[in-house]
Amino acid sequence: MLKDKRKAIIFTIIAMFLWGSATPTIKITYEELAVPVNDTGLKIFVAGIRFLMAGIITLLFAKIFNKEDIENAKLDWKFILLLGILQTCIHYIFFYIGLSNTLGVKSAIIEASNSFIVVLISLILIPGDKVSKRLILSLVLGTVGIIITNIGGGLSDTNFKLTGEGFIIMATTVNALCSVLVRKYGQNQNSYLLTGFQFIIGSIVLILIGITTKHGSLTFTNKGLILLVYSSILSAAAFTIWTMVLRYHSASEFGIYRLFIPIFASILSVIFLKEQFTVYRIIGMILVLSSSIVLNINKIFRKNIII
Repeated sequence: MLKDKRKAIIFTIIAMFLWGSATPTIKITYEELAVPVNDTGLKIFVAGIRFLMAGIITLLFAKIFNKEDIENAKLDWKFILLLGILQTCIHYIFFYIGLSNTLGVKSAIIEASNSFIVVLISLILIPGDKVSKRLILSLVLGTVGIIITNIGGGLSDTNFKLTGEGFIIMATTVNALCSVLVRKYGQNQNSYLLTGFQFIIGSIVLILIGITTKHGSLTFTNKGLILLVYSSILSAAAFTIWTMVLRYHSASEFGIYRLFIPIFASILSVIFLKEQFTVYRIIGMILVLSSSIVLNINKIFRKNIII
């Protein structure tokens, strides 16, 4: 079914919507589970539960959609362990704490800087990548966009908090680093197993950290449980859709659709979290998205791609 490009595009956008919905989902989950703002350990514990379930679901999807490949798959457990610690554990410690201390809209805009951070890290870790005028322009646009996003009442008020916007920037950087590592070392690994096991490994560490550092306990409500399960399913489902799309279509061609993630995250934050699009945030989003577009300009205007 996903061999058809139009259907692949539709499912890709669905996957981007799922990933974009994670931002408001996490913030509402905190409220429903009665997670105190200052209980960092409990936030990490919630992240651990989510990704433990996401890892199990991803492995179930692998049995359904990728059975033939996983039976003959060879895994690099050292790389999976590294990815589990970096991608699932460290990345989401920064993300979950940062998200609880900043607005969903601002978080989404900062996360949109992932594309040019990936390119910047690639210059360091992957020989052959070169600095271009397009990269420099992209970095300038993205950096200015993030600065403007954090402006509050005026140009003298940057409204920046280390454990809020700062942690989101750190999370985005770690995520970009992992993307480069997967590109460099993970191409021969089965994507389902790599993701599923790194989810589980990272989640176990998150749970252990959460248990030993949390001060309170979770208050489970029906809505809270549904949101927790949904956040687990969205990670597994979005990844599965994305992996199936990349079986039949070029990653370089379809990668541009990742620009929909911050757009969906921002819109859903406005709808469900009652946040506002200020002039500064709108300008910031335009600049950050423009930085990604500059990097991918050739892909956008390539023949046969539909945006």
